[in-house]
Amino acid sequence: MTSREQLIRARLAILTMAAELKNVVRACRLAGVSRSHFYAMKRAYETQGKEGLAPRARRKPLMPNRTPASLERHILSKTYENPSVSYLRLAGQIQLDGVAVTPAMVRYVWQRERLSTRAARIQWVKMMDRRSRASGLALTEVGVGGDRLQVAVRTIPAAAGSKRMSW
Repeated sequence: MTSREQLIRARLAILTMAAELKNVVRACRLAGVSRSHFYAMKRAYETQGKEGLAPRARRKPLMPNRTPASLERHILSKTYENPSVSYLRLAGQIQLDGVAVTPAMVRYVWQRERLSTRAARIQWVKMMDRRSRASGLALTEVGVGGDRLQVAVRTIPAAAGSKRMSW
């Protein structure tokens, strides 16, 4: 039985307990739910049946003050170039490029990407390098043109000893 089915069964049990006791307040106290939540469950069950008692998927909210995606990509590309600098210094370097960015923006982007510590950033760069080598591509140049991140990519030539031998 999945957790979804368990939750539906538990909510249905609360509704049946209230019907058996004929006392909503007592049923809510025994179940540990508020009366407003009980009536919301009851309304959902009456309108949609058992599916109304299932948990609903909620989308992640879009915050109005979030850093734009193009600026986030620019911050991450500069982080890739200099993983060991602080967010204050990185913000200063980005400002020298003519991009309006604050240290707080850099810090929040790092927090979202789990790059808050120097060790995490260095490990992230190593992982990105491994991925690029595995795919046969390497980042050679990163820049911002307009509102888009521009990345120059070159193919890594195969090593002489890595050619496949056919028998």
